Amino acid sequence: MNQPIILTNGEHEVKIYTVRNRDRWSYQLSFHEGGKRERKTFGKLSVARREAKLVLNRLAVNGHDAAELSTADMESYVIAKKHIEPTGLPLHVCAETFAQAHAKLGGRTLLDAVDFFLEFNRADALAKTLPEMITAFAEGRTAMGVHADYIQNIKRQLGRLVKAFPGRTLAQYRTAELDKWLAGQPWMPLTKNDVRKILITFGNWAKARSYLPVNRPTEFDGMVTYKVPPTKVEIYAPAELQKILPTVQANLPELLPWVACAAFTGARVKELGMLSWESINFERAFVEVASTKIRTKARRLVPLHDALRAWLLPYRKEKGLITDYADPHAALNRATAGAEVTLRDNGFRHSYISYRVAQINDTARVALECGNSPEIIFQHYRELVGPDEATAWFGSAPALVPVEAPAKAA
Repeated sequence: MNQPIILTNGEHEVKIYTVRNRDRWSYQLSFHEGGKRERKTFGKLSVARREAKLVLNRLAVNGHDAAELSTADMESYVIAKKHIEPTGLPLHVCAETFAQAHAKLGGRTLLDAVDFFLEFNRADALAKTLPEMITAFAEGRTAMGVHADYIQNIKRQLGRLVKAFPGRTLAQYRTAELDKWLAGQPWMPLTKNDVRKILITFGNWAKARSYLPVNRPTEFDGMVTYKVPPTKVEIYAPAELQKILPTVQANLPELLPWVACAAFTGARVKELGMLSWESINFERAFVEVASTKIRTKARRLVPLHDALRAWLLPYRKEKGLITDYADPHAALNRATAGAEVTLRDNGFRHSYISYRVAQINDTARVALECGNSPEIIFQHYRELVGPDEATAWFGSAPALVPVEAPAKAA
């Protein structure tokens, strides 16, 4: 047996002897307690050292230090032992942990910290993965009647977030890193703002189901809003429309219904792609446009203007889409090649809104017809053209087809 390792608390000491028994080494504690010598043997030195420290703490309490404890101190000790018993931890470990937590909390209580942690780490929320939450969110929006295009966008954008931060729970996202992620996407400001709105809506949905604290803003709420540059509105002159329509009729007549509806309904390109002959009510003089822009499956009614009726009647069908072209805009480029007309992005929609505002001077009504807000209509389209130009636009009927149309084609 070699020289022992001696551990002391100033008043007591515990010796650790290294003992060889055949081919194995063991570590023996030796100390006095209760008037007699005690020994304990362990297979690892680290375990023996840990036990020696516990013995020294116990000796300190039961020996000289215990004599200095007041009655209140002794009662506190007994109560503390009773409270920590369910944890299975020694009293000094609990006291040390509490002291460290108290120092880090800077005056706030340990219970405050625990409550905050539990708010953001609910057991039921942790049991559901983020992809599962996204699926439930999308299913809930589908049940509410939200448009399928918007549902797909929800899944696409939230799916990108999951891939950007693999393994994260919903409660682990932070505004600063969300802003950094969104800023790094190669999107226009308007698209970034749309994604931000999806994230905020998802966060509010999670709060309503207690996946996030209900009494706090979510990390999505604080995300940066991007400044959207003013929309550059480019429109066609009536003379250009009066050149485009006959040119298409001559060169690509099957595309004419699509071009006429684009010019006289103000529908978006995607909406025109969904427009069918069943949606055009010749008897009651309106066109029913199914919106793909807003979140619900709302439909809006646009007047069937006399010029549009005149252009459509020779091509009228009972059912089916107004065009079979997968890319009508590319077809329009081919049809107008050499016609000395410059095609413009969203030119027909911008033109319809501009001329319609000038025609009726009612931004709220035009907003309803076109699926926009009155504020956008007022900001971007008011006073671009005058009433005379509006009259010329909506008077662009085919030269050889009367407005009072003949009987519809079979």
